[in-house]
Amino acid sequence: MNKIVQYALWLIAFFIVIWSFQVSQVSITALLEGYQYGIDLIKGMFPPNFKNFDTIVELLGETIAMGVWGTLIGTIISLPLGFLGARNLAPNKLVYWLINELTNILRSIPDMVYALIFVVSIAVGSLAGILAIVFATIGLLTKFYIESFESIDMKPIEAIKSTGSSYLFMLRHGIFEQALSLISNYTLYLLDHNIRLAMVLGLVGAGGIGMELYGELRYFSYDKVAAMLICILVILSLIDRVSNYARDIILNSSKHNQEYFKKTFVGVLFIALGVVAIIYKPLELDSLITGLPRVYETLAGFFPFDFSRTKEFTLLMLETIAMAIAATVIAIIFSVPLGFILAKNIQVNTPTRLMVGEFINFLRAMPDLLFAIILVSIIGLSPFAGVLAIALHVSGFLAKFYAETIESIDEKPIEALISTGSSKLHILYHGYFKQIVPLFHSYNLYILDRNVRASTTMGLVGAGGIGFELVMSIKLFEYQQTATIVLLIIIVVSIISKVSSYFRKKLV
Repeated sequence: MNKIVQYALWLIAFFIVIWSFQVSQVSITALLEGYQYGIDLIKGMFPPNFKNFDTIVELLGETIAMGVWGTLIGTIISLPLGFLGARNLAPNKLVYWLINELTNILRSIPDMVYALIFVVSIAVGSLAGILAIVFATIGLLTKFYIESFESIDMKPIEAIKSTGSSYLFMLRHGIFEQALSLISNYTLYLLDHNIRLAMVLGLVGAGGIGMELYGELRYFSYDKVAAMLICILVILSLIDRVSNYARDIILNSSKHNQEYFKKTFVGVLFIALGVVAIIYKPLELDSLITGLPRVYETLAGFFPFDFSRTKEFTLLMLETIAMAIAATVIAIIFSVPLGFILAKNIQVNTPTRLMVGEFINFLRAMPDLLFAIILVSIIGLSPFAGVLAIALHVSGFLAKFYAETIESIDEKPIEALISTGSSKLHILYHGYFKQIVPLFHSYNLYILDRNVRASTTMGLVGAGGIGFELVMSIKLFEYQQTATIVLLIIIVVSIISKVSSYFRKKLV
């Protein structure tokens, strides 16, 4: 790519960012004006009210159980789909294409849309949340499993086939033995993700602690809200740490001396989560069986599409995209210094690094919709609240990605520059940035892709975008308009996902 094209692309990107900030109503003035509201809200949270601690624990148990059940069922469905959807294992091109397109569609639909459909179709409660998690899991996990199966070496499989071994033997020793580490890693990641998701599904009536949290917010019981938020953050932080540790054991077992400990740790983890799932929320099979026909009736009401408000929905979708872009830019600005402080090969004093690490863990643990609820109370109903909510949440991920990238750089060019007496600025640019910028851009595009999906749900709590019209069309039983909005979301998200994927491959 020549310099003129590069400069032109950067100029276009600059104007797109300016446009996104204007459309998203990004304003320092709004933050300053909401400062006092924020102080009052924080004051109202202290001291936290733990009088209903037993209820909080019970609701947290139900929420974790929702995540476990959704992950379990989603995994059972995703595993064969991932196997058949892998390019190197698919029986034919038609099956490969169908599974990959189905996966892309399922991934494009926001989690909250699934929850809303099941709440309206079946009932308010955790069953709707479990089903929403199942469908969200299938979309993500099938994609991850496909990548896992496509990464395997086909030579051992061909060698096993040449010996005349059975198909089951080939599956066990040729395919799953190679892919198992990645499959286990992705499954644990999705379990962590799904428990976070279950925390906010209650905002639309899909069970868990989110229903209680939203109810207390509406009654301005901020001391009770604070108690619930503290419990949620403790649980999510604990699950995040355990999940990261378990994934590290699975992927890097050679670093651990005892294989027995590895198996025992992961086994105990799954048994504990299974016990929680059984105690707090056994799967309601009767409700599921009686509710499925109503789901069909609801989906049948989506047709034919109602395109009468397409122009209005398109403008709201543009606002949604603008929110995602603005949130990504703010997160990048926020995350770069945090990433450098967190990186272990950058000289920073230990207390500062530990404080930044805990702050990043907090940002990752706090779901963006919970941030949005709080920011709407401070800033007011506006897209800017949604932008800040998404930016704060993804900064936790982006800073971690940046830190890992910085830690992986080659130190030799930096040592060579130091030996020549180069200036600190010269070393920083040619030694560090030349190495890390391509990966940084790749992560930025991935986060932008993710943020577009997140922006479509911000309107559920009044934080801008197309989400408000989406939830209102479902609540008013205007399913044909719901279908139009969902179709628009699928098209836009799919296009952005493909473009993002294309440029990420070019960069890395």
